[in-house]
Amino acid sequence: MNENELAELKRKRIAELQQAQEMESQKKSLLKNLLEPAAYERVMNVRLASPELYDQLVGMVAYLYKAGQIRGKLGEGQVLQILSKLRGSGREPTITVKRKD
Repeated sequence: MNENELAELKRKRIAELQQAQEMESQKKSLLKNLLEPAAYERVMNVRLASPELYDQLVGMVAYLYKAGQIRGKLGEGQVLQILSKLRGSGREPTITVKRKD
């Protein structure tokens, strides 16, 4: 690769990173406007634990807002309900401990 190609790749990568940062800031702004502080904190924890679930959650909140189904700010309980619906009806795994007596 020559210097021009490397410079072009670098510019493209920088543009992609800037676009990703802008999208994330838009998501956070939307969430701050639509969620109570405790619910926002819960969503940020989901973001750290499961980025895919976070993206689904943001998409669902945006959809509900556009559809006019959100009145006021969502609380933590409502966010938990949305999360449980996004996870599906699958049961949470349980751990059983069998001890030898």
